[in-house]
Amino acid sequence: MNRMTILVLGIAAVIAVTWAWHGPLGAGDRFAADIERRARVMLDHDEMVRVDARLERDPLSRRLVLSGPADDYQRAEIKRRMETIAGVGEAAWSPASLPAEQAP
Repeated sequence: MNRMTILVLGIAAVIAVTWAWHGPLGAGDRFAADIERRARVMLDHDEMVRVDARLERDPLSRRLVLSGPADDYQRAEIKRRMETIAGVGEAAWSPASLPAEQAP
């Protein structure tokens, strides 16, 4: 086999494995649900019941999006703590989420 054939077969294999991981095998959904469950446990422990944490899903990534009322200190600390969860690459507050001072 020449180099081009090997390269094309390698790319096809990576695409197939990625599709299977996120699709019919459901590992992507299990991964996201596990991280979201651990984030919820951490938020409940901190009594931040109105704050929500969800992984981005279109496409699935390791970015945890936070939303809900929190003041500046809480936002910084929650972000820092969420980034310590294994599997989370980054945590960020949703731009639509208002600081606690502006929440209804």
